[in-house]
Amino acid sequence: MSLVTLAPGAGHAIKSLLSERAAQGPLRVEMQFTGCCGPSLGLMVDTVRESDLVEELEGLTLVISPETYELVGEVTISCAGDAGRPEFVLTSTRPISEWEGFATCSIRM
Repeated sequence: MSLVTLAPGAGHAIKSLLSERAAQGPLRVEMQFTGCCGPSLGLMVDTVRESDLVEELEGLTLVISPETYELVGEVTISCAGDAGRPEFVLTSTRPISEWEGFATCSIRM
């Protein structure tokens, strides 16, 4: 079972950003509720919780709660923006809103 897929360049961009900000810990795929367009997927540096599903990819530890995974399915993380300010696009096999993939997110630290 694959939880997360990293598009080409996404893993490198994430590692560079985390290193630049001296952030440590796993990266959580989470539901975010930020306005009128419904929920979206986001990323944040967090800890592993006992019930989390965990995947190691390209030297990164990615976690997602079973409830979020059941709702959205496999998540693909793509990199957008430039090297100086990377942002990420998260899409899933079971989209959670009609706007999925139209917005970018940064990593909450």
